Amino acid sequence: MKEKIKKLFSSYAFNILSVFLFTALVLWLTLKDSFDDVVSVLRGLNPIWIIIIVLISILIQCVIGYGLTTLTKLSNPQYELSQGILNSFIGSFFCGVTPSSSGGQFAQVYIFKKQGVDFSDAASILWMEFIIYQATMVFIGLLLIILKFSYFTGPLKPILPLVLLGFAINSSIILGLWALGRFPKAYTFVSTKGINIAHKLRIVKDKEKTLESLDIQLKRFDRETKRLSEHKIVILKVVGVNIVRLILYYSLPFICAVSLNINVNLSMLVDVIALASFVSTINAFIPIPGSSGGTEITYVFMFSKLFGSIGARSTMIIWRVATFYIVMILGGLLFIYAKQKTNLFTKIEGDVL
Repeated sequence: MKEKIKKLFSSYAFNILSVFLFTALVLWLTLKDSFDDVVSVLRGLNPIWIIIIVLISILIQCVIGYGLTTLTKLSNPQYELSQGILNSFIGSFFCGVTPSSSGGQFAQVYIFKKQGVDFSDAASILWMEFIIYQATMVFIGLLLIILKFSYFTGPLKPILPLVLLGFAINSSIILGLWALGRFPKAYTFVSTKGINIAHKLRIVKDKEKTLESLDIQLKRFDRETKRLSEHKIVILKVVGVNIVRLILYYSLPFICAVSLNINVNLSMLVDVIALASFVSTINAFIPIPGSSGGTEITYVFMFSKLFGSIGARSTMIIWRVATFYIVMILGGLLFIYAKQKTNLFTKIEGDVL
């Protein structure tokens, strides 16, 4: 029975279905008392704005692809931007259909492999991309928490612990790996007492396997940070790419509000960026595929004070469709196209895909 449940939750079909079911449930709960008002607001949406918002969402994926291409060219100079964009879309698709976005990088490794990039280079590229993105996101998140901390003494006070917890999760990955590699005592504590405590709490099942995995992650982290230090110009370039990526993503709720004629002005843009980053921060520990349900609820709660209750619900629908569902659909279609046209996934080892 346990194996059947495990197999069910690892099924992409089940995960895709759960995304739509959770979203449908949340939409019903959030719109059941204001459906007519939200529909009335959405009817005023100019189709031109829909095109603009969708194009920005696609642009974000292209920016991610450009960052991947920049890093890949360090070891594979022939790698093309179109390949990086394809990698980005398909990676986003598999992130969206797996719990805690766990399937994205596995899919990207195999995409790289079929694009002519060696497995070791692909793993290295994704590690470098992860390190730079995570560090950039943590820095911007910290800056926004400091700049807009007044929110947490007012309307957002109830969710301050969640934002801080999400920020801690995001920052602990980078800081934790750095500290374990830099300070032997920290590594000794984690590899002995830390793992033993986690094992007693049943967080860790296999102590030896966990320790082996930790050693591998530390070695990779150390190797890639040293490699990155040899390419400072590339680091700055990819950091800039990630800043653009995050600012575009965090700004979309503002553009959605403008498209619906909600009373906003440019002076509110930083507030919108901050709130959108807090939504992403909280999503860090929602294990449901695509963070479905939690994302919508968090968004409406965050933006209700700024856009009003109806405005928050209306912009949430446009924002979520553009940034998640459109990207998912395009990623899935590109996966099917690549599989049929280029035999990209002729053989998938194990049960990654």
